[in-house]
Amino acid sequence: MSVGFLGLLVAWAVPVLVLAGEMDKTVLEGATWQLTRITLADSQVHSVPSGVEATATFANGSVSGSGGCNRYTASYTVDAGKLTIGMAASTMMACPEPQMMVEQPLMAALAATTAYRIEDGQLALLDTQGHEIATFKVQPLVALKGVTWRATVYNNGRSAAVSLIDGSEITATFGTDGVLSGSAGCNHYRAAYVIEGSSITIQAPAATRKICSDPKGVMQQESEYLKALTTTATYAIQGQQLELRTAEDALVALFQASGG
Repeated sequence: MSVGFLGLLVAWAVPVLVLAGEMDKTVLEGATWQLTRITLADSQVHSVPSGVEATATFANGSVSGSGGCNRYTASYTVDAGKLTIGMAASTMMACPEPQMMVEQPLMAALAATTAYRIEDGQLALLDTQGHEIATFKVQPLVALKGVTWRATVYNNGRSAAVSLIDGSEITATFGTDGVLSGSAGCNHYRAAYVIEGSSITIQAPAATRKICSDPKGVMQQESEYLKALTTTATYAIQGQQLELRTAEDALVALFQASGG
């Protein structure tokens, strides 16, 4: 083989390698990733509990998402499969144990990441020993309107985000007519809403007047939820999870898309 021909092969090979690296980064950045497995304090990998949705979206050198309760953001650099994530900044809302049990290990996993692998639609974050410390799957985005959202956590008005009472259900459907409707746990409610970008304003809801005694505490929960809705200032959808937040970025409620 002549030196000239060999040089021609090298000249073609270099762009191919660069493109492969760019495609790898694009795959990482081109999706909302939902956490499926995480290494907990016992150093074992555990599946994420049902009803807890933690996500990661990589874009323009910043990874952000929901830790299960709080929103977080951190810088990152990626190069040929190597991934370094900076210290994450997050909101500081307290949430029930299932969410916090996942959120704290996820923040630790992000900080410990040195590499990543994408196979069969799954993203694995790896530590210095090459061990998987967090695993994600691709999560398609869901539109706000026309979906039945089921609440998993809401703000009780005492600076706390709490899980719903066992046996109760709160739903929200944002209609294309500008009306939010659903079940508040006992009564059905309706409220006008207006969206502008990621901002949303929800008017005071009108509700039916049924009294429910079961499950215990459902009426107080209903009152707290309906009051919390009126404090909503922004919304964000990560995967199949909807977050409503106040202007001060306090959590109003977390919802899961029906069937998600």
